[in-house]
Amino acid sequence: MLVESLHGLLRAKQLPRVIFFFGEEEFLVEEAAAAIAERMRQEGTDPVDIELLDGEELSIEQIVRRAEAFPMASTQRLITVRRFDRTAVGKKNSAEQALWLQYLASPSPATVLVLMATDGRVVSEELKGIAAALSNPKQRSKAEAKLAKLRFPYNALLTHAAWLEMPRLPERRIPEWVIERFKQYGYDCTPEAAEYLVVQTGPSLRDLANEVAKTILYAGSQRRITREHVLAVAGASRVYNIFELQRALGQKDRARALSILHYMVRTERQDLLIVTMLARYFLILWRLSELRATTPNHSELGRAVGVSPFFVPEYVAALNQYTPAEIERALDALHSADVQLKTTSLDALTVLEHTLVTITT
Repeated sequence: MLVESLHGLLRAKQLPRVIFFFGEEEFLVEEAAAAIAERMRQEGTDPVDIELLDGEELSIEQIVRRAEAFPMASTQRLITVRRFDRTAVGKKNSAEQALWLQYLASPSPATVLVLMATDGRVVSEELKGIAAALSNPKQRSKAEAKLAKLRFPYNALLTHAAWLEMPRLPERRIPEWVIERFKQYGYDCTPEAAEYLVVQTGPSLRDLANEVAKTILYAGSQRRITREHVLAVAGASRVYNIFELQRALGQKDRARALSILHYMVRTERQDLLIVTMLARYFLILWRLSELRATTPNHSELGRAVGVSPFFVPEYVAALNQYTPAEIERALDALHSADVQLKTTSLDALTVLEHTLVTITT
């Protein structure tokens, strides 16, 4: 049974007896399992009745036998099996498979069995995207056919157990995830702060969650998270950072752009990050130059190019400074800089200075 959301699962009056969390976003799978454990602790499940197992060290039969055991000090027990995708599986039509099917059809009412799978071929190929496909009327029949062809034990799991897929988030949606993460703790994060946090930290949700926690500790009672909070936690300058560099280039302010560049290269040594982010910036300008004639709506433009509507006016203003030919020249210059930084021993500051002069000429 496909579960619509973790929130809905946790709000259910009674947890399903067998729950399967899987997907490429390992951090979200782990958080989902931890949320189930927290709910059961709040309901009075004693720590002695909460067990974490490694699927690589178990067989299907061993998992079933553990799940059939009675609680020792509580009315129910929790068994969580990580790396279930590495669990040894018996031969087709074996007694072990029959035992698994029997348990799924009639699980122990005293046990919540949580299974986790985050790597291996079954996650990356067989199960990838199946939740989204089942939720899409146009793809549902194809997804159901895929379900029917799943191998044991996943075919039985997706038929009889509650399950939730945690697919990898597209990079354009990660700032939204950061904003939502802050909201869970009662904080309002500006789109600019979220964008900057992603730029500084990278796309790993685990790393971003750690940075969110540190930023909250720093902000304290200040409930609105701004770029200044993120900069302070990251130890970055409020004046000399990649967003200010983009803003200076968007205004064709060569002197200011070079000043920011000098500071960033001398103190942070993020040469390739600078090239990557500026290339992304000018690619967005290129796409906006084609799209803005179709709609003046900033929300629609933001969705189309993968940026927050908050930043769209700034990009549109930059388009007034650059012709399509100049944007193309900027992208060529950044590509050349990327190649030089990766394949030659040229001084990074010299390469990047030349690139910025080319862009703003």
